[in-house]
Amino acid sequence: MKFDKETIIALVVCMVVIIAWPFASKLFSKDEVPAPRTEVAPVKAPEKNAAAPAVEKAAEKGLPKEKAPEVKALPAVSISNGNLALDISPELASIIKVTYLKHNTAKDGEKLVTRYRDFLGAFQLIGKNWQLIGQPTVVKNDAASCTISRKILTSQGEIVVAQKFSLKPDSYVVDCDYSFTAPGADKEVVLTDMSVYGAEIAPWHMVSGDKKRAVSHRIDYRTTYGENDDIASSEDDEDFFFVRPPEVFWAAVSNKYFCTVFKRDDVRRGGFIIKQYRRFVKVDGDKDEPIIAVGALLPPVKIAPGAAATMEFSTYDGPKDIDALGDFAGGAAGVMHLAWGPLNYLARFLLWILTFFHSLCNSWGVSIILLTILVRAVFYPITARGNESMKKMQSIQPKFKELREKYSDNPQLLNQKMAELYRAEGVNPFAGCLPILLQIPIFFALYAMLDNAIDLRHVSFLWCKNLAAADTIFSIPLGFELPFLKITAIPINPLVLAMTALMVIQQRMTPMSMDPAQKKMMAFMPVIMLLFLFDLPSGLTLYWTVSNLFSILQLWLQKRRGEKAAAAQPKTQGN
Repeated sequence: MKFDKETIIALVVCMVVIIAWPFASKLFSKDEVPAPRTEVAPVKAPEKNAAAPAVEKAAEKGLPKEKAPEVKALPAVSISNGNLALDISPELASIIKVTYLKHNTAKDGEKLVTRYRDFLGAFQLIGKNWQLIGQPTVVKNDAASCTISRKILTSQGEIVVAQKFSLKPDSYVVDCDYSFTAPGADKEVVLTDMSVYGAEIAPWHMVSGDKKRAVSHRIDYRTTYGENDDIASSEDDEDFFFVRPPEVFWAAVSNKYFCTVFKRDDVRRGGFIIKQYRRFVKVDGDKDEPIIAVGALLPPVKIAPGAAATMEFSTYDGPKDIDALGDFAGGAAGVMHLAWGPLNYLARFLLWILTFFHSLCNSWGVSIILLTILVRAVFYPITARGNESMKKMQSIQPKFKELREKYSDNPQLLNQKMAELYRAEGVNPFAGCLPILLQIPIFFALYAMLDNAIDLRHVSFLWCKNLAAADTIFSIPLGFELPFLKITAIPINPLVLAMTALMVIQQRMTPMSMDPAQKKMMAFMPVIMLLFLFDLPSGLTLYWTVSNLFSILQLWLQKRRGEKAAAAQPKTQGN
């Protein structure tokens, strides 16, 4: 390539943009790496006598006007199973804090935590025409389960609601069984206008402190017709909230890596009516972020005299795992959302292959390399034919040039002569594009899968500390701070630099049938790719680096084979 004045200026501009790009993105997006959501408004403690307001307004609600016993604040009760630790409020009879014991935030050693706000917690029972009275009773059954009993004052008398919270061993499944009894009732009691707050989830960067990339934050549900549907948290109100909520088998909220799938276990035919919630919280003082949740609208609960009415709910509250989600509820693996549309199925298949390789070698980095080699090996024959076609196209460029000069004043005849030349030389002008077109869906599916696989998060490989983040090994201090961008150091990411260098080598080895202007434009492609991919997660750049290395090896083998065939041709003719 000729390094004229324009080329040198373009290179200098590209290098400046490359250095400034990561920092400029932070300037224009202040919440790129927010602190983990650890400080949350605490659950409000009950008043000295939480039943007093209900007694004063009993006549207005039609409730019995009687003195209620004093209610005192009780400490949260904790249960755990090795995967999850739950803090449960006795007053709310709901989960107000979830700690993921095997997952950390962006700060090493800090466990990933989800807290509920606004006095609503997971599995909280919500009613319109009743009031908590008396002191809740807490029984710790064992390390992984507890039962909370509360007395509820209704217009039909006193109701006892017992909720048993339990964690299944070595899993992310949480069960909550409800029991309703009406002591002293001599006729059937019917409770109406009740709902259960299922679970909520925040965008991933708010919870984890990871760098904010493309946000995957949505509600999923499976209707009783057996169809999956979803709604992004960013949808408008008229799209997000249903005019008429559907009946579903399960409903889920999810972000990039985690999800909570909420279902009712004691429904054999049909499901429950989904209820959705969305609220916004401030991040860095000026950015509204949505918190989304799902729950269930309950049918009337009928309590027969001397008997108990029961219902059972459960959630899968943990990382997105295809097998675990599939075991929890039919169709729940659809919550994965690795890629868009049909590519999602391809991405899930590639994730299955990656997981299989990991089961063999016990290294996610090696598994990415093996997956890359497998994909490139599958496309080897097609890529080889494409390279040969481009080589033929390059060899007949002088003849093309003669035709263009000869028929420059007759474009129609020029096209006819070029088509005749293609047929005579046995060249397909589109054969070189075919391998690229076929690999585009694979590339996008691989990109999406590697970017959304939680298994790569906080996993080291070689010098990479985290395959879900850039592989920065050190930063070069500038000795001063650039104004506006606040740049004090330049990060060095070896995999991206190696990927770019290999891309340049591959480009020089690839036969090209282009005019000088097109070749000059293609020469800038590695620089442009370096610009946009500089801060890419190292799992992705590892894939791309190995892929480029494979392409170089393939071009070298084809060149050697061509040279041997050319050297053997005269001998064959002489014989």
